[in-house]
Amino acid sequence: MNDKRKSVGLLVAIIATLLSLVGIHFVPDKRLVLVPSKSKSIYLATEKFPNGTAASFWLNDSHTAWQCNQPVDFAENYLPCSWRLDTAISSVKGMDLSSYDSMVIHMNYVGSANKIRIAIRNYNDNYSNLDDLNSTKFNAIQLHAKELNKPVHVDLSAFAASDWWLIQYNIPLSDAAPEINNVVAIAVDISELGGPGEHKFSIESLEFRGRWIPIANWYLTIISLWMLATFIYAVTNVVRLHSKTKYDRHVIHQLSSTNNQLAEETNKLRRLSTVDALTQIYNRFGIDQIVASLSGAVPSQGPKYSLLVVDIDHFKRINDEHGHDVGDLVLQQVAKIIQANLRPGDYVGRWGGEEFIVIMSGANKNFAMAMAEMIREALLSIKLDIENPPKVSASFGVSERQSEEPFASCFKRADIALYQAKAQGRNCCVYAEEQL
Repeated sequence: MNDKRKSVGLLVAIIATLLSLVGIHFVPDKRLVLVPSKSKSIYLATEKFPNGTAASFWLNDSHTAWQCNQPVDFAENYLPCSWRLDTAISSVKGMDLSSYDSMVIHMNYVGSANKIRIAIRNYNDNYSNLDDLNSTKFNAIQLHAKELNKPVHVDLSAFAASDWWLIQYNIPLSDAAPEINNVVAIAVDISELGGPGEHKFSIESLEFRGRWIPIANWYLTIISLWMLATFIYAVTNVVRLHSKTKYDRHVIHQLSSTNNQLAEETNKLRRLSTVDALTQIYNRFGIDQIVASLSGAVPSQGPKYSLLVVDIDHFKRINDEHGHDVGDLVLQQVAKIIQANLRPGDYVGRWGGEEFIVIMSGANKNFAMAMAEMIREALLSIKLDIENPPKVSASFGVSERQSEEPFASCFKRADIALYQAKAQGRNCCVYAEEQL
């Protein structure tokens, strides 16, 4: 019954997720209507021409329709006729439009101009100056005249800071990107003049649209909820499994008939363990596993390596004269020093008793001998914190694996070299003969 409830709950969650993924696209956009509006200040930039006529004038009382006049002899590139909607709250505080995605404008135009420019002016202390109204960033787009006389949807990402404004105010690259987070005005003017005559404008509507929650954020929220639910589910299962494990252990301990089996399994795991309990380095089984992994499927075709076979000199005497506790301490210190002097990718293991083996991947004869000498000298510095500590030294047999040589042969050559080192008086390194 519990599994059935889980399945039903999972199905409900999946259906709710699918509905959320699809439903976000049907949620109405948030809208900011600027025209028509009686709460905003609207201005019309104009001036008189030498013949006494005005460059522009209003065509209605709501200041949403105006006319621009271009004289026959007008030689300037810019007609002094610009409609401006003031969105400033204070001298330095404007309207934040960064949460909107698009602008929808329905503007009618009659005239000979090819392009109509719409500009969003943004105030920023980094580049704006209260004494210069033109210093607010000029984010603009240009609409072709044939696109007008109907609602036009403009993606706000299409707005860009105009080149003339960037050059005039020497704006650095760090401030050159378009900004609409502190908009103080929206303007409409003619960017490319046509022939002489009249230019008539009327704005029926101007609004900004955006999602209440961005789709990316909505998807991220759904993913986060699923991750949280998965985490809670996993933790709950871990707690449940932990409780069940404790119960199982209690039952196991009460079943005397399984004691022998558990003991056998424990001994098997202990035998298969790859780490020597005393020295905390690989044991013989662990070294065998490493050799198998290095050799690959065909042992005679393994990679290049060198072997160091290390034997502590007079170890039996140390045990006899100082006790096995000191002997164990010596084994631990020797293992620690050997391991400290190896490279990443080298391996050291306790081969048995006081004998250690080192596998040095990719090492040739010269490098292996140098490493053996360095370790031998390092072992001479062992000082045990006991009364009348023994002197510790070791003998080394060194071999480099020959082409297609099995590990056993390479080890045997190193072992023979070790006996030669002992025969030469111990505390030395001997390189093995190339052939047995």
